[in-house]
Amino acid sequence: MEPKNKYQLDGKRYYPNNHHHTVIAVLTGLDIVDIIDASPLNDHWGGQTFVKTFNKLGFNTNHRFIKFDRDTIYPCLMRTKRTDIKEPYWYCFPYYDGWVYFEGYCYGFEYFFAMYNNLRITSMLQVWI
Repeated sequence: MEPKNKYQLDGKRYYPNNHHHTVIAVLTGLDIVDIIDASPLNDHWGGQTFVKTFNKLGFNTNHRFIKFDRDTIYPCLMRTKRTDIKEPYWYCFPYYDGWVYFEGYCYGFEYFFAMYNNLRITSMLQVWI
């Protein structure tokens, strides 16, 4: 098993009105221009859109989103959904080693879900070099 804390995420990256690119920037450390160049033109991202974009940028991922494991040794895109309303949307946040990254801030796992107690984790997409 690989040691924890092998990866360092750039939690200060935040691009308003550009959430999909922000989460990729936090996980990869890449410049927003490179991420936009590798991304689809539309703003409707599905799970495979993230897989294909990470792969275009030279990163490895699972083939699809898998069951969330808090003790994963890799940084991941944590997928959640709201529990307070019925909607077809899901939300993703970078997660690594007990920390959740959101809008330029880094929150402890428990604290994040205490603040956003209407979210439930559904799965994750691990990302590594």
